[in-house]
Amino acid sequence: MTRREWSERWRALASVDLMAGSEGESRMVDRWAALARKLDEPGDQRADPVLDFVLERLTPDMTVLDIGAGVGRWTVPLAARARSVTAVEPVEGMRVALTARLARLGVANVATVSDGWMEADVAPHDVAVAAYSMYTSLDIVAFARKMDAAATRFCGMAMRVPAANGVIGELAGHILGDWHDSPNFVVGYNALLEAGMTPNVFVEPVAARHWTDPSLDDAVARARRHLRLTGNEHDTYIRATLERRLEPTAEGYRWPDWMRAALVWWEPTGI
Repeated sequence: MTRREWSERWRALASVDLMAGSEGESRMVDRWAALARKLDEPGDQRADPVLDFVLERLTPDMTVLDIGAGVGRWTVPLAARARSVTAVEPVEGMRVALTARLARLGVANVATVSDGWMEADVAPHDVAVAAYSMYTSLDIVAFARKMDAAATRFCGMAMRVPAANGVIGELAGHILGDWHDSPNFVVGYNALLEAGMTPNVFVEPVAARHWTDPSLDDAVARARRHLRLTGNEHDTYIRATLERRLEPTAEGYRWPDWMRAALVWWEPTGI
């Protein structure tokens, strides 16, 4: 019998909807619209080696599936390099913000699909990519296999790489009983290996990007969000850990957890 330890761990971590918010739908819609506008402000385009890895493999004749497109952080640069892009985005507020952004930028070679990826009925494309959008899917193997069936030349899944000595991992181990606070590359890649897939991996170079919070209260709130805690019963432990681990700076409190990503990629084989 095939063991599914990593797949089951992914399922447990993904069982909480990471897109859910407590601010209300109207506030979230406003935030998504603001994020879409901010992406196009001068000087806001940060380096993205994982996206660059994908763009380098595109040619002007290719068609691309952007799965879980959000407000188009990847969609717009993909559309600039490919013949056309199909943006799969089931969250209405994000899709509205994406559509408005495409119109504002004059991007005319993007079509949107309102279904979730596992429900979407799309024609085969040359390339299928999913940038951090698989986190709310309970079955990452099924997610990847559907990508494989929908692409003819290249598949890529971008996932967060957790810091081995990260504060969030330490907190998660103590509070949740599992060092993995949410779906991530370590769990996802092992689940794919467990299912018989052997994809390639590109890991972006060590990044200098770290979280910085203006106060310890803000840092505690960040920890609660990442651990998906709805109450404050763990705040004493969280605050003590943050006081020990975070570095005070002129801007506030700097986390040792870095922000880094990996691209799990393969050539479609009909797996």
